[in-house]
Amino acid sequence: MPLPAARVNGAKALPAKRPKAAEVVAAEIRRQIVTGRLKPGDKLQPESVLKDEFAISRPTMREALRLLESESLISISRGKHGGARVSSIDLGSMSRQIGVFLQVEGTTLPDVWFARTIIEPPAARLLAAQRDPLVLAELEANIAEARQAASTDLIRYADLSAEFSLLITRHCGNKTLHLLASLIFDIIRRQHEHVTERTREKASVGRLREESLLTREEAIRMMRAGKVAEIERFWRAHLEHMRDLVLAAYDGPMTIDVLNKPAGKQRAISKVRREASLPS
Repeated sequence: MPLPAARVNGAKALPAKRPKAAEVVAAEIRRQIVTGRLKPGDKLQPESVLKDEFAISRPTMREALRLLESESLISISRGKHGGARVSSIDLGSMSRQIGVFLQVEGTTLPDVWFARTIIEPPAARLLAAQRDPLVLAELEANIAEARQAASTDLIRYADLSAEFSLLITRHCGNKTLHLLASLIFDIIRRQHEHVTERTREKASVGRLREESLLTREEAIRMMRAGKVAEIERFWRAHLEHMRDLVLAAYDGPMTIDVLNKPAGKQRAISKVRREASLPS
């Protein structure tokens, strides 16, 4: 005999929907991956073994595996030596998906820049508290490469500028801050490229690039000196200043664009493809 439906504020509530068998199985395998029982590279048991273990049909087992594959938790290969294998989570792929989602939602550049002013300054403060010489050396190497690229490859310079910020969050010791920064990194990198492309011919831009490089060098000096409160304020002010300069370069809509490559980068890609197709 079925149980009567519960009532909420006098109205009959719908009974709770029971999860499908495939969802239950996927949840159990997902739990094993998250807890470390299954590690990246581990191969799952064959479908025939898994379906018997979970007492489900082969189609239900395959549906469960497809759910996990759609979440990029496993990869499935065909053939004699195929099967399901636990994947390493690709933050780059997730970042691209987040970028597409935010673009569909009509997210603007000011929106993204505001998020940066929330995420990056506390991460810079944590780096100043650590004063790790290896991390500071990596940041300095990034600046050195960016300075060289500023006169030879402007799109590479733009990418290095974005990567400098990601290095700050990567080494700050707070995994949540770095995850948030990683998820919007693709947006930030493309935005740096687009602005560089739009301002390529402006005479004043070279001075602004040098100013940005000097600011990053000053940030490292403050981190090395352990000026935790000062660097947080300093980096926030830098981001706000750069935001104003970046947004001033846009004449059209401020909606982010993660799909179109800058013309300069597209030309470089086309050149590499042409050269790759030529006989040696």
